[in-house]
Amino acid sequence: MRKLVILFGFFLSFNAFADAKDGVKPLSANPTEAQRQVIRDAAKDSCDGQEDDQREECVMDYFANHNLEEEPSCD
Repeated sequence: MRKLVILFGFFLSFNAFADAKDGVKPLSANPTEAQRQVIRDAAKDSCDGQEDDQREECVMDYFANHNLEEEPSCD
């Protein structure tokens, strides 16, 4: 029973550490505009060094991993 509780706790905490390398947590169910902007800025910083077509895919993946449902603007 103890192992089951530990395993369940691990799965609950997994979403909080979805992208541990940059420290940006995924958005909750009702994000504010400021929280959305943090994800946009982090995606831009994370994908800056890539070619145009690769950058757009990188930003789309970043948005998906952080629960931001909008089309990326790679300007």
